[in-house]
This record gives sequence, C-alpha cells and structure tokens, in this order.
Amino acid sequence: MMALTPDEAAMPKARSVFAELARLLGGQSFFTGETMTLADLLVAPQLAFFAQTPEWEVLSAPHKNLVAWLARMEARPSFGATTWERVTEMAQAA
Repeated sequence: MMALTPDEAAMPKARSVFAELARLLGGQSFFTGETMTLADLLVAPQLAFFAQTPEWEVLSAPHKNLVAWLARMEARPSFGATTWERVTEMAQAA
C-alpha cells in the first residue's frame, strides 16, 4: 500500500496487540458485548487501515473473530461513507 518495508522488529508487539484485541472481543459481536460502542468506532478505522498492509494477513490469520468483526464494521453504511477514498471524493467535490 505505502511501499514501505515491514518493520520486523515491531512484529512481536503487533502480535501481542492482535492477541489482546482478539481476547477482548472473544465471541461477542462487539468489543463490549452485543451492542456497538465507542470502543468499536475507535478501533475499526485503525484496523481497516492496517488491513491494507502486507502484515495484515500474518497478524490476522490466527484471529478469525477480529476478521469477522472488521467485516461487520466495514459493512455498516456509515463506515463505507467515511473511507479515505470517499472523504477524498467529497473534498474534491466541495
């Protein structure tokens, strides 16, 4: 995506973060249960951005609950309306 070389030294920390997010999410639909909260709204854009990097495949593979959660978040109309691409289009149209 950004043509940057992955920082292999950061991967252990990234694995820890992914493991903790997956643990916190558990089998719930959202981070605090069955209702979306600010926690989900804060984490979703960051993981969506991260999902565009080569590291995503390796880091997300053991955490299917995070992958499914992100897909649920990305399916929301409000999420689709605020992607980088969509915001850029709106700015150019203004």
